[in-house]
Amino acid sequence: MTLAEKVGQMMQYDARGDLDDHVLARHAGSILHASPEKVLRAAELTRSTRLQIPLLVAEDCIHGHSFWDGATIFPTQLGLAASWDADLLERVARVTAVEVAATGIHWTFSPVLCIARDLRWGRVGETFGEDPFLIGELASAMVRGYQGDGLDDPAAILATAKHFAGYSETQGGRDASEADLSRRKLRSWFLPPFERVAREGIATFMLGYQTTDGVPITVNGWLLDEVLRGEWGYTGTLVTDWDNVGRMVWEQKVQPDYASAAAAAVRAGNDLIMTTPGFFDGAIDAVKRGLLAETDLDRGVARILDLKFRFGLFENPRLPDRERIATQIATAAHTDVNLEAARRSLVLLRNDGSLPLDGEARRRVLVTGPLADDAQTQLGDWAGSSGQVDWMPDGHPRDRIVTVLDGVRAVAPDDWDVVNERGADILTFADDPAGAFFPDGQPRPKVVSPAAPDEQAIARVVTAARDADHIVAVVGDRIELVGEGRSTATLE
Repeated sequence: MTLAEKVGQMMQYDARGDLDDHVLARHAGSILHASPEKVLRAAELTRSTRLQIPLLVAEDCIHGHSFWDGATIFPTQLGLAASWDADLLERVARVTAVEVAATGIHWTFSPVLCIARDLRWGRVGETFGEDPFLIGELASAMVRGYQGDGLDDPAAILATAKHFAGYSETQGGRDASEADLSRRKLRSWFLPPFERVAREGIATFMLGYQTTDGVPITVNGWLLDEVLRGEWGYTGTLVTDWDNVGRMVWEQKVQPDYASAAAAAVRAGNDLIMTTPGFFDGAIDAVKRGLLAETDLDRGVARILDLKFRFGLFENPRLPDRERIATQIATAAHTDVNLEAARRSLVLLRNDGSLPLDGEARRRVLVTGPLADDAQTQLGDWAGSSGQVDWMPDGHPRDRIVTVLDGVRAVAPDDWDVVNERGADILTFADDPAGAFFPDGQPRPKVVSPAAPDEQAIARVVTAARDADHIVAVVGDRIELVGEGRSTATLE
């Protein structure tokens, strides 16, 4: 392999960009966020390269194949954790793997092993909660479901342990900032779930965005080399999170340029570099300047190629399979697992004798709240129109989603009256004064503000409530309030 081919093999590119350039000019080893059409296009381009090394195709299939039109979408991890049922989660992951593998996706960035202890942090809903033991057991169950009977299983997909490690414990709950964590606290709380899945045989680890003691996790030699590779004997593949290498230059400012950042990341043991376009030229420049030896690249490239060999991609690139897509996505059996998971995710905090409802007498039910009939928000983050992909701008088909209002209407006796009043909006948007894009080219989210009370809408809800025998109020967050970079300053 040439130097450029080795560096390219370590690159994971965003397929929403110039796919021809990524594959033909920069020798990409992996892509993510590829639309169904681009998955096929990428495979076609790969066949025209000198070495024809197959691509690893990755996607955020976090709680089901949630960026595929009409696929099965499960509750988020926090909801699944409420089941306390490892067997159920293994079945959830197996359903996901079957559907994902059919569509030519090889790798999911799941499960999340972060410990949620600060509710201001915007990604709490993606976690299994706050207990390290429960997190480790549920995550291991999902690894077994995703990876099946081994990587030669045609319905297996690669699982990812993320975000290694301590990412959720940042100051003030601010996403992707400094985490004040001692090594004792890391070993007591944050590392045990990761050690559990490492010993379960998880294929990949993803690194967090944060720094600890001012050192980005991307170049934290103690965590990556001494603990993960050394103490645990982990031989799998490490992938950075989005532009971690670039962030060391433009955000964290601990590296002077991309050549230095690339050299530091490679020497620290990173294998795949997610969406840092400057890594390609930076790593080549680092070798020319003597900052990095070409043999340093060989270690990461060897682990990537080993993973592709063990996954069987050289014999079978695992392209989308029309027959499996037609027969294995959103089947009745998969829907049954999803319904079981949704039921088990519910938490009843208190019952003052209201439940179960008496279906004998005629009743009037008010279903209210801004989320009572919000189909796309009900799916949660990392699904449909939540913002991470560009091929589902309108989200999932409305007729595939049962909102709370839909559900109440479906199960209510024929002689019951079901009334809906929205009552309020949650938020409004404004442009961010810092600009439309981050320095790495990522779109900057809109600034979110609470929606002003609508007095007329409130009055309609109050009137309807007085006439109702039962009230179902559906409240909570919108997608714009949770996820990456969307922490809150206060819980008030």
